[in-house]
Amino acid sequence: MKKKLLTLAAAASIALLSGCASVPNDSGKNPADPWESFNRQTFAFNQGLDFILFRPIAKGYEFVTPKPVREGVTRVFKNTMEPANAVNNILQGKVEDGILSLFRLMINSTVGVVGIFDVAKQVDIPRMEEDFGQTLAVWGVPSGPYFVIPVLGPSTVRDTAGLVPELFLDPNTYVGEAWFTWPWWGAKFINARANLLPVTDMLDNTVDPYVATRNAYLQQRQSALQDGDGPAMIQEPTLNPFDDEPSADAAKKENAQ
Repeated sequence: MKKKLLTLAAAASIALLSGCASVPNDSGKNPADPWESFNRQTFAFNQGLDFILFRPIAKGYEFVTPKPVREGVTRVFKNTMEPANAVNNILQGKVEDGILSLFRLMINSTVGVVGIFDVAKQVDIPRMEEDFGQTLAVWGVPSGPYFVIPVLGPSTVRDTAGLVPELFLDPNTYVGEAWFTWPWWGAKFINARANLLPVTDMLDNTVDPYVATRNAYLQQRQSALQDGDGPAMIQEPTLNPFDDEPSADAAKKENAQ
C-alpha cells in the first residue's frame, strides 16, 4: 500500500509539473520548431521526471563516487561507442577516421583495461566521434523539426531516426543477459546525467530553459556536423554527456543572450 501511495504521489507531482508548462502565443512560428507547443509539454514532463528521479540519483552518484572513478567510468562507456564511430566514419566516406576509431577500440580495450584509461589519446590517436544522425546528414537527409523525446530529451526527427541504428552498433545490445544489460544501460544513463549536471543546472537559471536547451542542442549538432569547424560561439558542445570535461561555458553564453 505504501509503495502504491508513493507511486501515485510521484505520478501526481510529474503531472503537476508538466501541466505547468507555459506555451507562448508565438509558439510554433520558429521554422526549426513547428511542434513547439507539444515539445514544451514533453520538456516539462521530462523536467518533472528529472527533478523527482534522475537528478537526485545523479547527484547522489556524483557525491559518493570520486571524480577519477567517474571519469574512468565515462571513458569505459566512450570506449564502447567506438564501433559506432568506426562504422559512421566509414559510411560518411572518412575511411581513415574509421580505421583510427578501430585502433582506439583495440588499444583502449586491451592496454587501457576496457577503456578505463584512454591510452590511445596518450599516443595521439584522436577520438573521431560520429553518430548515425550525422551520417544521415552527410547522405543529404534533412534534419526535420526539433523534437523533444520523452525521457531522453532534445533531438530532431533525423537524430531520432538515427537512434535505432546506434542501438544496434552498441556492443551491449548483443550481451543477451538481462542481469547485465539493464544495469549497464541504467549506469550509462545516470553517468551521462551526472556529467550534464553543471550545464543543466545553469540552463535552469535562464529566462526560458526550453529555448536555452533547444538552442544549445541545435548549435551543438551544427558544430558536430561541421566537425567542430563552426563559429567560435558553437565550438564547445554543451549537451554532450560524454565530453572529456563537460563545460558550462557555452551555457553561460546562452544565458547572456
